[in-house]
Amino acid sequence: MKIIAAILATAIVSAAITFVAISTDSKGEVERKIEVKEDSSGQQIAELEKKLRVAEAEAGKVQIVREEIVVAGSSTESPEAILDYLSKLPMGDRNDRGGDTDEHRVLIRQVIRQFEELTSMGSDALPAIDRFLDQGLDLVLWENTSQITTRNWERGEVFLDPIFPPSLRIGLFNSVRHIGKRSGADLQECERIILKVLGTTGRSLEVSYLALVLDDLSKDQHTDAYLQAAHELLIDFYDKRPKSANGLLMSLDEREVSYLDRQNKWLLWNMLRNKKDATFMDQAKKELLYEYNRTEKKDGQEIEVGYTGIDRSVLSYLTGVLGKDAMPIIRDIYETPDLGDRNRSTLRQVAANYMGVSEDASIMVNSRMNEGFALLASLDDKKKEKENRDRGLRTVSYYLGKLGEGKNVAPETLMARQNYLSSLRSQTQDKEVLNWMDNTQKQLQAMGDPERAKKMDGRFDARRKVDDQRRDNNRRR
Repeated sequence: MKIIAAILATAIVSAAITFVAISTDSKGEVERKIEVKEDSSGQQIAELEKKLRVAEAEAGKVQIVREEIVVAGSSTESPEAILDYLSKLPMGDRNDRGGDTDEHRVLIRQVIRQFEELTSMGSDALPAIDRFLDQGLDLVLWENTSQITTRNWERGEVFLDPIFPPSLRIGLFNSVRHIGKRSGADLQECERIILKVLGTTGRSLEVSYLALVLDDLSKDQHTDAYLQAAHELLIDFYDKRPKSANGLLMSLDEREVSYLDRQNKWLLWNMLRNKKDATFMDQAKKELLYEYNRTEKKDGQEIEVGYTGIDRSVLSYLTGVLGKDAMPIIRDIYETPDLGDRNRSTLRQVAANYMGVSEDASIMVNSRMNEGFALLASLDDKKKEKENRDRGLRTVSYYLGKLGEGKNVAPETLMARQNYLSSLRSQTQDKEVLNWMDNTQKQLQAMGDPERAKKMDGRFDARRKVDDQRRDNNRRR
């Protein structure tokens, strides 16, 4: 753009010079030529100045030449040579705080480039990838720059198309996926390679990723295959886990295990939940509780204390697949002796989602609400009267709030909630709580009005009037 501007500027100057030269001719001819040239050069200068302004305006813009994705040509290296390079990368120590260097960033770019070149080879790369995966070899890839975040994989986040894969194997799975997507002729072979790995891997993270790959290649065509792989891994995990004296599984400390090899059971349970796979329900019932030890200080000494915990991934699977029909199972667990207040609280939070629509859920919540009502009526100890009242009000407001929560709630559910709310009224004479119940009743009625329901954000506080909350919601929007 600078060159264009310079040329235009030169042209303007040239036009001006031409005008001066003509003006020095003989007088009789000079005036006619000057008049013509004044008119011609003035137009020319104006036109060139206009072009100059346009050129200057365009100088700061980036021109988009093509919008389509261009796949680079393949490397002159063989697939085997690229795999040999990738398998021998000097990745060093992941926790090296001083590793964000130019040299390391160049290495990261090389890794990305090599995967892209391997992918661009298409079907020619598949046999070499297949042979490499058969060897069961892998290399953890890592980065010490915030510009790429493969550490998300350590938290169990799985991405279908990672820019920088967390391991050599997952990078190769992604290359196979891309080859299958780009060439219909290679699709069947790519699926064969992925399915073979699926049947042999012992890693939850890989099973979770391979399920995404298979669905991306052929949506819903291989669901049974990856659900079966998830079943087998879960059974294997539970069979190998040590058990306590009462038969409950003991938790394992996996901090010293590579995150690629950690159990990550929740990934598998989530997979079963998302696919509404009810065939694993019997196993889930057995694995809902587990035991763990925690070191505590007592009388100046550290001792191991045993606790019972609830596996939230299993609990989420049960409710995600069965919905309210999971409540009989959860209530049985709730009534387990010595379960502990914290675990019972966890189960009551689940039951709060099904108040009114599940008898078991209502029974569980009622037991807690009765405790709250009792605290409100407790007048025996004047010193604790305020404390007891505060505790009781917190309990009641929580469950009334849950009754009024939700968006697009089915009419039959709203009716069930209103009936349950009516049953609570007879259990207390507290004026403050009765006002909260009135607010809750108005909220449930508003949720049943399609036009009013559209303006709700799903949240509800029983302690505040419905109209006040609606005004706050409108301000937030």
